[in-house]
Amino acid sequence: MIEEKSLKPEQGPILLPCEEVAAGYEVVAHLRRGKRLDVYDVWSLDRACRCIAKTITPDRIDEARARRKLAAESELLLALTHPNIVRAYEMIHSSAGVPVLILETLTGRTLSHLIDEFTEGMDLSDVEWLGLHLCSAVTYLHRHGCLHLDIKPDNIICEAGRAKLIDLSISGQEGPASAGAGTYDYLAPEQARGEHVGPATDVWGIGITLYEAVTGTVPFDPDEDGDDGEDGDEESLSDNTDASGDFDPDSYPQATERAPLVITRRKDVPAPLTEVVDACLEPDPAHRPTVEELAEKLARAGGVDPRETGG
Repeated sequence: MIEEKSLKPEQGPILLPCEEVAAGYEVVAHLRRGKRLDVYDVWSLDRACRCIAKTITPDRIDEARARRKLAAESELLLALTHPNIVRAYEMIHSSAGVPVLILETLTGRTLSHLIDEFTEGMDLSDVEWLGLHLCSAVTYLHRHGCLHLDIKPDNIICEAGRAKLIDLSISGQEGPASAGAGTYDYLAPEQARGEHVGPATDVWGIGITLYEAVTGTVPFDPDEDGDDGEDGDEESLSDNTDASGDFDPDSYPQATERAPLVITRRKDVPAPLTEVVDACLEPDPAHRPTVEELAEKLARAGGVDPRETGG
């Protein structure tokens, strides 16, 4: 279950239980509100089961960009079928013409919740399997011309021994990026600076996720006055500007600093695992392993065959 976020009245009211988000989909509960999207737990009359519905917040229903982003996520997810990526059922519209993306319900917990349960990091064998599942999903995305660009524990659901990537709302293709687009703590240096993003950017995302799973902490602590970037939104830049109002990439520590080595945060991690996670967080994208190399190194570190992941 996604944790409830604080509601902002200026974004408009949320739908209440038993109201319809769209024909045939009755609200069970409101789960989350982001900068432009509401997420609901809904009951599908047609499927006779619960689903997840993503729709645009009331204050943005007429905003073309919000509609375009949700449509792009819908088109992408409806074209993808992978056991480590959340499944989309359909894109429909409410009676008022508001788009609604219907997704499968995942009954597990976010990786961030699991990490919080371990004060000194997760079991290392679980971390290796987690990495292999993420590599499988990301390899599939990349082969379909898509970068996730927001890999983080909040966007990973763990259920029945399987990790699933969710939220492709800021995914895109290889090329130039908007400076600071993504989630503050997890941005690759090239994302923070608004440079070229590519497959290596998602390798960073996997690496920083594994770093947090291993150590229980993110390598770069967010600036107390900076944007925590919870929503992974391209518009979360307002707190990262300088006195002139211009965007300041130096407000992101990863733009100017190297991540502390894993061994400095947790001493019992075997060298093969620390080396592969540290390699993912190389500041220069060209020095990071490819996703395929990362999967091979993780499998070797754990002494497993990637084909046995069940992913």
